[in-house]
Amino acid sequence: MLLLNAQGLSNGKHFIEVSGYADGDFKSDIIDSEVFVKGSLRVHNDRIILKGKAWTKAKLICDLSLEDYREDIEAEIEVNIIKGMKEEFRSENDENTIYIGEEEKTANITEIIVQELLVKIPMKKVAPKYRGKDIEEIYPEIIEDKKEGLSPFDILKNLKNN
Repeated sequence: MLLLNAQGLSNGKHFIEVSGYADGDFKSDIIDSEVFVKGSLRVHNDRIILKGKAWTKAKLICDLSLEDYREDIEAEIEVNIIKGMKEEFRSENDENTIYIGEEEKTANITEIIVQELLVKIPMKKVAPKYRGKDIEEIYPEIIEDKKEGLSPFDILKNLKNN
């Protein structure tokens, strides 16, 4: 869990480093290693703004070989923490905003950080050892099937039969 101290901070700028694991409701099969957050807090009375960077190692499956591999992902983050705001003034449209009670000492930023990291996962997941290679280099048997004059659909039928 990524908890940010929100009590006893004087107005001004503070540098922070937080680390932890995404657990509970925010646990993910992809982000299962420690998450690090580094940045600055700008405190102004009951409002705290965290700007910085979050990073972790994501557990991914290669689209070409179906092998598991790990890749570093990082995201720029901005989180607003507002203390003691009355319920009627809160808005659901406030992105990346956490509301905490006046007496609460910490703010749980895990959900926002995990969401920002999940968005940064590449659409095309290719393990580093296969990057820049053609499918024929990875699976040479495809070239042999092409030489025999088999269509791609014949290759699929062979897979089903085997």
